[in-house]
Amino acid sequence: MQPADIAITLRRRSPWEAMDLGFTMLRRWWRTAYAAHALVFVPLIGAVLVAAWAANKLWLAMLVVWWLEPLYDRVILHVLSRAVFGEVPSAGFVRHPSQYQAGLFWALTFDRFDLARSFNLAVRQLEGSRGAERRARKNVLGRRTRSYAVWLTFVWVHFEAVLVWSAAGMASLLLPAQAERARGGDAESFFGGLFDVLARTGWDDALVYAAVIFALEPFYVAAGFALYLNRRTLLEGWDIEVALRRIAEKHAATAAVCLAVVLCVLMLPTPADAQERNPKQEIAEVLKAKEFGYERTVERWQAKDRPGAERKTRSGDDRGWLGVGYAIAKALEVLMWVAAGALIAYAIWWAARMLPRFRRVPSPEPYRPPAALFGMELAPETLPPDVAAAAAALAREGRLREALSLLYRGALSELVHKRGVQLLASHTEGEAVRIANIPYFAVLVDSWRLCAYARRVPQALDVERLAQDYKAAFA
Repeated sequence: MQPADIAITLRRRSPWEAMDLGFTMLRRWWRTAYAAHALVFVPLIGAVLVAAWAANKLWLAMLVVWWLEPLYDRVILHVLSRAVFGEVPSAGFVRHPSQYQAGLFWALTFDRFDLARSFNLAVRQLEGSRGAERRARKNVLGRRTRSYAVWLTFVWVHFEAVLVWSAAGMASLLLPAQAERARGGDAESFFGGLFDVLARTGWDDALVYAAVIFALEPFYVAAGFALYLNRRTLLEGWDIEVALRRIAEKHAATAAVCLAVVLCVLMLPTPADAQERNPKQEIAEVLKAKEFGYERTVERWQAKDRPGAERKTRSGDDRGWLGVGYAIAKALEVLMWVAAGALIAYAIWWAARMLPRFRRVPSPEPYRPPAALFGMELAPETLPPDVAAAAAALAREGRLREALSLLYRGALSELVHKRGVQLLASHTEGEAVRIANIPYFAVLVDSWRLCAYARRVPQALDVERLAQDYKAAFA
C-alpha cells in the first residue's frame, strides 16, 4: 500500500467522522464488495442451513453463521483495501483464498471475541505482522482509537438485534392467530425455557438472521477499516506525504527545465579577464549595511587632577536625584491608595442608598381585625351572646335572610377575633373561604350568596340545620 496511490481524500478526522468515511467508501464500491461477499457467504451459509435442517438443529446454523463472521470480514476488507489504493479487484478473487485468509484460524479462535475486531483486522491481513510484533502494532494503533472501535461493535450488535426482532415481529403480525407457535417448555427453569426457544427455531429465524448478517457486515468492516486508515494518517502523516508527492509531480517539468538551465550556466567557460574577488572586501561591504549596527563617538569633560573625586561627586549626585524620585513615587503611591479607599467607600455608601436590599426592611405591623367585612359589622359586642340560638329563633319566625346574615356575621367575627385568621377588606368571599379552610364556612357562604345575590332563599329546615352546626364548627 502506497499512500500516494490512495483514491480518497486523506486528512485528519475525528474517529466518528472516520467511520462515516467508511460508509461513504462502501457506498462507492458496494457492487464489488457485496458481490464478493455473496460469492463466499451464500454457498457457505446455504450448505450450513441444509446440514442443520437435516440434523433438525437450525439453531446450530445461526451459531455457525455468527461464528464465521471473521471470514466474511476478510473478503470485504480485501475489496475495500484494494479499491482505496486505486485497484478495484473483481469479485473472482474469492477463488484464491490465500489472498484473504491470512490469520483466519487465529481470528476464529483466540481473537473471536475481540470487541475491536473490525479495527484490528487490518493489522494482520494487510500488514502481515505476527506474534509480538503484531501485539505491539495493535497497541500503538489502538491507543486513543480502540475505545471507538469497541463502541462501533456495540452499536453494530444493537442494529443487528433490532433488525432481527423487527423481522420476527413483522412475521408474527402477518401470521393468522391460529398459526401462532405454541409456547411450551418448563417456565420455571431458565435452561428449560432456553432449550425450548432453541428447539422452536425455524427456517424463517435462520434465514432472517443470515440476511441481517449479510446486509450489515460490510458496514461494520468498512467503518473499522476507515478507523485504521485515519489512525495511520495521524501517526505517519499520510496526508502530508500525499500532498508533497502531488506537489512534486505537478512541478516536476518546471524543475527539470530549471535544472537544465543551471547546468548549462555552470558549464559555460569563465572569461579570461575575470578577476577573483577578495573575500574580506566582500564582507566589509556587507557589514556597511545599517542592519549590522553602527558606532558612535561620545565626548565629555573630565578633570585631569582628581578623576576619583569626580566619579565620587557624580555618584553622590545620582544618589541624591534617586532619593528625590523615590520619595515622589512613595507619595504618589500613598495618594493612589487613599483615592482607591475613598472610591470604595463611596461605592458602598451609594449602594446602601440606592439598592433596595441594603435598606433596612421595616418590621410588619401587627394584624388588626377590621371593624367590618363585606358590609357587615364584626365587633363581638354587636352580636348576641348565643349566635346559633338567635339565628334558629329567627328561622322559626320565618326571617330566613336575617338568620343567614347573623350566622355569616358570627362566623366572620369568630375567624378574625378568636381564631386569628387574617382577613382583610380587600379579600373576596371566595378568598375568605380558601383562607379559613373550614367546610362549614364554605357551605354557609354559598347559602348566603344564593340568598343575597340570587334571591334564592333556602328552606327553613336548612337554615335551622346551619344554626345547629354553627356551635360544632366554632366550638
